[in-house]
Amino acid sequence: MQLGTLTLQNPICLAAAPWQLDGAGYERLGAIFTRTVTMEPKPGLYEEGIWQVNEQTLLNATNMRTESAEILVQEHLPHLLSYGVPVFVSITAPGIPGFRKIARFLAREVGSQIAGVEVYIAQPDTEKGAELNAKFVREATQAVRNELGPAAAIVVKLPPWPEHIRGLALGAQEGGATALAATNVLKALHLPDDATAEPLAGGLSGEALRPVALRCVWELAHDARIKLPIFGTGGVFTQSHVTDYLRCGATAVQVASGEWLEPGLSARLAAECSHLVPANL
Repeated sequence: MQLGTLTLQNPICLAAAPWQLDGAGYERLGAIFTRTVTMEPKPGLYEEGIWQVNEQTLLNATNMRTESAEILVQEHLPHLLSYGVPVFVSITAPGIPGFRKIARFLAREVGSQIAGVEVYIAQPDTEKGAELNAKFVREATQAVRNELGPAAAIVVKLPPWPEHIRGLALGAQEGGATALAATNVLKALHLPDDATAEPLAGGLSGEALRPVALRCVWELAHDARIKLPIFGTGGVFTQSHVTDYLRCGATAVQVASGEWLEPGLSARLAAECSHLVPANL
């Protein structure tokens, strides 16, 4: 996969990389994407905020803890860089000034060490959620691009909205994105078996997300206006799942929930899938 001047050696990438990533084979990956960070830490649940809904589906609590970019840079980034593959810092913010601030911090502190950033576009948990549109995506991407400069790779991760994702992607492209990722988590609700327990609100990932993410990749790959390479992400557990994403038009995939459920999965898939070539190449 070609990302500007950067060539990924493998179509398998690790997303939401564990802070304590440990084991062999990760040096075969195409890239490592960090867990999403914000400029200031957001308190909340940590690992206990991830519920296994079924064998291969997770619900990530709405009030998950988010670490700060400073903690990432000081404590976690050196270890992730030690694997010798490109590292992308995943960032999010509630507005354009927030994206600009965190991108400026990363450019100043680790700009020469990281391959680039992943701009995580999330639907706000407020009545203003309708403001998430192509204009916002374009301006967020452009703010990050202006701070990181022309050489950095910027991957924009979009929500799982098949009916709107083309417009959002065009906004990212106009803002200077290098690639797209489809998709992030799908808002969902889980009802525990205990009828007296409160419903669990959060973001769905894993197996249940894959059909929606595949449709999103398909929509992006079959729009002649969109010229950017695509990461498929959502429910990647096997080589067959990787092939499905490539058939739909992705040029690489991200593994996140699979790695959480089965540590080392991304490294194993990287060994199995290094020969795969996207159908659109």
